[in-house]
Amino acid sequence: MLTRIIILVVIVAAVAAFAWYMRWRSQKASEQGVVLTHFPLGKVGVIAITTEDCVQCERLQKPALKRLQTQRDDIEVVWRTVDQEPELVKELGIMTVPSTLVRDAHGKVVKVNLGYVDDRVLMQQLSIVSAPPHCA
Repeated sequence: MLTRIIILVVIVAAVAAFAWYMRWRSQKASEQGVVLTHFPLGKVGVIAITTEDCVQCERLQKPALKRLQTQRDDIEVVWRTVDQEPELVKELGIMTVPSTLVRDAHGKVVKVNLGYVDDRVLMQQLSIVSAPPHCA
């Protein structure tokens, strides 16, 4: 019985440590101030990073981004594969898909989400990024 409790504690600790690590990586990537000038500028947006065979991207992230676009038509959503953006993936330390990058109207990445994130979280992140008056 004691062995099972120890195993359970170790598993819970490992899961908690991994969750903390992913939040930390996401925060570090968000703080880099990367500017994406090769994506459409003038609108706030989300760049979704995927792979050709990402099931979670198709079943979860894509519907969440579609819901987001129905709620706010001023948001640009661009889908890119890891193979299309190798430098960006390396620079931001993206090691999982789906990943989403929230950017302002000038192309600056303000939030990096590693893994699936729902439309409510993205909406909250986008609410702090407002388009400048000359872009509205």
